[in-house]
Amino acid sequence: MISTIVVGYDGADPAKKALDRAIHEAQSDRAQLLVVAVAEMPLNPEGPQNFGTLDDTPARMIPLVEPAELEPVLAEARERIEAAGLTAEYMWAAGEPASAIVGAARDRGAELIVVGLHHHGLLARLLGPDVATQVKRDAGCDVIVAD
Repeated sequence: MISTIVVGYDGADPAKKALDRAIHEAQSDRAQLLVVAVAEMPLNPEGPQNFGTLDDTPARMIPLVEPAELEPVLAEARERIEAAGLTAEYMWAAGEPASAIVGAARDRGAELIVVGLHHHGLLARLLGPDVATQVKRDAGCDVIVAD
């Protein structure tokens, strides 16, 4: 029996398929859904936010707020989930998508992760594995790749 399902969602068609599959799985198992949207950022916003000072003044941390581009993505997911008669938890993360999705699943003790399969061209495949491949490799739980 699955109690927690994590779904990676970015609003693209493969992510919509993944969300639909996660909704189906949640309805079947009466599981809790966690929707994770990821803003890819070159620097970790939770890490050091300055590169040194001229004195011993401690670094001032800037509060993290949801990036504006993720608001409509999470709102769309919320609409689809509520239309299915379910509730979910929604979170955003910053950084590399596969790591953020797997990290959220580990933090919540999820038994299942659902992600979409983005079809990449030859150049993208040469540059490294896609998100679904990385999630499957690192998850430590069951993974469904919706295609």
